[in-house]
Amino acid sequence: MAHNRILAILAAFFAALTLAASPVATAPNLGNAPVPSEQAATPTVPVIVGKPQGQNNLTITFVDQALKGNDSTLFTPQGNLTERYAYSTYSVPYKVIENGNNNVGPREQDAFLCSAPRGGTTTIVNPVEVRANVQIQSNVGTELRKLINLVWTGQTNGSFKHAYSKTKVYSAPESVLNHRDYYGAIQYDLGTTIVNRTDIYHVYSGDRILYTASYDRGQQTVYAKIPKAVEYARDFYM
Repeated sequence: MAHNRILAILAAFFAALTLAASPVATAPNLGNAPVPSEQAATPTVPVIVGKPQGQNNLTITFVDQALKGNDSTLFTPQGNLTERYAYSTYSVPYKVIENGNNNVGPREQDAFLCSAPRGGTTTIVNPVEVRANVQIQSNVGTELRKLINLVWTGQTNGSFKHAYSKTKVYSAPESVLNHRDYYGAIQYDLGTTIVNRTDIYHVYSGDRILYTASYDRGQQTVYAKIPKAVEYARDFYM
């Protein structure tokens, strides 16, 4: 009886060893398994599809209320003359987006345009438009703000908008396993604007204007983020 009990114990021991070595008992390596996600592809680099049309060599005229009414007396051999403030001007001799100041962001208003199947083409079905305003990076007065907006966008409020064409054909190459989606968005460049200010005075003898005097008040630099429209694509593999 004892001999049979020993044989039974040995049989159970070897059966347990066989089960432990079986591949069925091996846990799967979840860390190496592919992740089922449609966001498998990095978006393509955005390309510019629309920019605002500004105005060059622009000068605006305005009245500085702080100077108005402050008359000065000029003592001359011809007698005492009166110098009276008339108006001021802002002018922009130079504006530029320097190298390295492109795509300063943030990119915003990302909007779906259309989806092209693998090896196929498509067009935009529903109208898509993005819009934004110039973002001036310092505190400026109303008139100077108007000028900066005009020179970069042609609009006194600095507004810019772009409508994506419904006739443009978008495609996805055969290398895309499923489909390619296209998106539109707003991106920004950092623009540098050089502004000159001049104050204009009339010189009177009594009630008669003898001549006009202009005073250069110097130059200042104004930075602003300039909107533009871009589009980019994302490839999907699931």
